[in-house]
Amino acid sequence: MANRKTLAVLRAEIRSLRRSHWTHAAASILTTGLRAAAVVLVARYLYLMVLALAGDRTVADIGIRVLGDFRISAVLPMAVGIGGAFYGHRQRSLRKKTVERLASRIRELERQADPARSSSGLTSRGDTPS
Repeated sequence: MANRKTLAVLRAEIRSLRRSHWTHAAASILTTGLRAAAVVLVARYLYLMVLALAGDRTVADIGIRVLGDFRISAVLPMAVGIGGAFYGHRQRSLRKKTVERLASRIRELERQADPARSSSGLTSRGDTPS
């Protein structure tokens, strides 16, 4: 029963918890308000941008026409090639991470099976040493 708190200590804890709760609530309201203000500002500046460009022939209009002139037959093969390169790079890095994760376990199992086994000299990621 030595862990019992006095009434004064309990009241102080309650005051501290209430203050903490109110501080957290105020911070949450402030954060939400800032996010809403950011969205409103972005919308306002987009509106002003469209208003400034309305009815005028501008560099933006010329840029849109140039972008609209691309042919899908030219863009699609490039997109597929670039996508394939990114996919291959990601698969390679995933394979190396998997090899590195499993290397110590496999090394230990091989050592148990044949203690005299020689090493292949590969790194823990499966690369040949430079």
